[in-house]
Amino acid sequence: MKKKRRFSGGRFTFLVLPDDGGPSVRFRASTLLLAAIPILILALAATASTLYLLQERSEWKMDRLHQQIALSSGSYKSEIAFKDASIRQLQKQMVEFAQQAEDVQSRLDQLDKLASAMQSFVGFDAPGGKTNAEDGVGGELFAATDNDYRQLIDGMDEKYASLDARIGELKEALTRTHTEVQKKKQQLRTTPTFWPTYSQRISSPFGVRIDPFTSNPAKHTGIDIAGSFGDPVFAAADGTVAETGFNSARGNYVLIRHKQGLSTKYMHLSSISVTAGDVLKQGDDIGLIGSTGRSTGPHLHFEVLEHDVPVDPKPYLNMAMKGMPTDVQVLEKRQD
Repeated sequence: MKKKRRFSGGRFTFLVLPDDGGPSVRFRASTLLLAAIPILILALAATASTLYLLQERSEWKMDRLHQQIALSSGSYKSEIAFKDASIRQLQKQMVEFAQQAEDVQSRLDQLDKLASAMQSFVGFDAPGGKTNAEDGVGGELFAATDNDYRQLIDGMDEKYASLDARIGELKEALTRTHTEVQKKKQQLRTTPTFWPTYSQRISSPFGVRIDPFTSNPAKHTGIDIAGSFGDPVFAAADGTVAETGFNSARGNYVLIRHKQGLSTKYMHLSSISVTAGDVLKQGDDIGLIGSTGRSTGPHLHFEVLEHDVPVDPKPYLNMAMKGMPTDVQVLEKRQD
């Protein structure tokens, strides 16, 4: 194919001659059109480039937006997870708080029982306290609802209001009981209620018994408390030493006068650490256990006398033993 071009008045004629001798094709184009074609091509190229750049920028923005959305979504998820965990923690703490209220209630019940025991000890009439046994726990697992938590909160308000009232009542009762205990304690100090030895084993009771020497029935005017040589002997109550001495029956002995016509005797001592006229406090040492006088072995013969008449010492000693073991008595004496 051959192409001829000639200039003709601002126009170009294009002649197309086929190689096979076929008819030729001729067409004309103005100079303006020919000049516009490159411009159009450039414009199309620029447009295509612009569209391409816009597409690339749009895709870059879309990728960046997706990344931002992903980051924001992760942040929101983390924040939601943190808030959910915080809510669960608060719910757990609220339940634990309610359980602590139950524990306080249980402890108050125990204090009520203790206060009742103290009031009974000093002669008050007091209702018995409740006891909450510590038993096993279990059951099916059910998720707690918002309504359950609301009921729990409402119940806690009522429970703590009740606990506050009970604490006030208990404080008042314990204060009153403390005052009475102090009075009772002072009264007991002047009464032979303090166990006179560490040992509490009675080897021979008060009253008629078989005499260990004659093997015949005879009256025993006190109680024999078994012990070991050298164990301390204590004054059973506040008082004044009226007499000390020795004879073949009593061995080494001490007589103490107390208030309200009461006296106590302590016999068969291995040694005596007080003298007549000494003023004693309940629990003071007066001598040591021995086996002097009419005795078969180490022990303390202990007597209580009401207006010089021997009576059974056990009712007096039981007044102190009720809720107060010997070691507690001795510890209290040493602290005094």
